[in-house]
Amino acid sequence: MFMMTETDECADGETKHVLHKVDLVDDANLAYNYSIVGGVGLPDTIEKISFEAKLSAGSNGGSIAKLSVKYFTKGDVTPSEEELKGGKAKGDGLFKAIEGYCLANPDYN
Repeated sequence: MFMMTETDECADGETKHVLHKVDLVDDANLAYNYSIVGGVGLPDTIEKISFEAKLSAGSNGGSIAKLSVKYFTKGDVTPSEEELKGGKAKGDGLFKAIEGYCLANPDYN
């Protein structure tokens, strides 16, 4: 298990952080799982948010990326539709940024 903190200083000078826990790194199967377990990216009602990513070869020589997200709540709380949509939008934005970088740098190892 590996823990990492991501910090960001906002325009107002406040430092914000997110605590990540690496759950799995599987080089042979191109899988990477991690969880957000603390910090400002985690609402009070959520224990953790787990991400499971897996890459596989595409039929056209490219790659297929699959990402699943699981929310673990505290007690019987369920995330609101707004929270889920907001989280999905952030994830989609990150995925598009990574995809754009990979497309612009196809020879990067």
